[in-house]
Amino acid sequence: MQDKLLYLTWLPPFTRSEKIADYEVECRPVRWEEKQIRSLDGVKLAVCEGRIINPRDGSHATRKTHDRPLPKSARKRSVVICYFQGNGGSMPMRLPLLSQVLRTIIEMSETTLASNEARHMETEYTIVALSYRGYWTSSGRATQSGIEKDAQAFLNWVSETYKSPGTDLEIVLWGHSLGSAVATAATAAYLPRRDSEQTLADGSHNISMAPLVGLILEAPTSSIKDMLISLYPQKWLPYRYLWPLSWNTWDITRSMSQMARWREESSSEAASPASRLPPILLLSAEKDEIIPSYVPGQLERCARSLNLDLQIKEVAGAMHTEAPLKLDGRKAMVQFILNNTSR
Repeated sequence: MQDKLLYLTWLPPFTRSEKIADYEVECRPVRWEEKQIRSLDGVKLAVCEGRIINPRDGSHATRKTHDRPLPKSARKRSVVICYFQGNGGSMPMRLPLLSQVLRTIIEMSETTLASNEARHMETEYTIVALSYRGYWTSSGRATQSGIEKDAQAFLNWVSETYKSPGTDLEIVLWGHSLGSAVATAATAAYLPRRDSEQTLADGSHNISMAPLVGLILEAPTSSIKDMLISLYPQKWLPYRYLWPLSWNTWDITRSMSQMARWREESSSEAASPASRLPPILLLSAEKDEIIPSYVPGQLERCARSLNLDLQIKEVAGAMHTEAPLKLDGRKAMVQFILNNTSR
């Protein structure tokens, strides 16, 4: 029963029958579409793709350069934010929040002054959100090993789908709650794959793996032990005491250590290897009713000990799902994205 106790694909009731259209009005002007991809083991997965569409010509809304028109030969930038959800509910119910973040990205990017040559680029912003196996319309049953496969297949698909000639693709990972552990594990697995394999075979296609330029951990859970305690705080229930028996071993500190170890092993290949690790934003909720209050500090200390580039932002008054809903938290997140995709 442990997978069913951890991966709450069935809560709230009827969550798997929700549709994107149910939230269309709340998401405007972001337009969402459901895409179908395959995991590494062939399981069918659902992905939600969100874009702001220009109503005048139907094109994808972009951040334009402020100073001068782009020459025809100029390269463009595509920034794709890959979202990994928490352990309960479906993806459609999260789309209004993701839409609010995407709207803020476009608004804040338009007011950012172009201060160097790299910013004289037309930039497209897209959010893509993965439904793990067993969630929403994805097939299969949720397990840690399966979700890890799903995350890698998702990043492969993003690299293949959004990269095109004349366009520089940059990827930002954003995980909420359990999704923060998924995103960190995905980062730790993706970096050495990108480092050692210039291209990745996927059937008859070769995928040029895009760089990860940022990692956002929203209301993160540090380990499976902490997650069980937060999900089942009642001391008379046995679950919180049985974590040593769990075959789910999500652990952000371990993934951070893997990232640091990869950096050390590849240090001879670049003049500044630390810069190749994506910077991390830890967005904590002051009044988080799910995650223990010691977790953000624990993760910050771990990152500091590993010399990882981590900044922490506590969002005042926010509960577990509210950090991006609060203006302070949303601005911090968006500024982090813009700072790391405008270099």
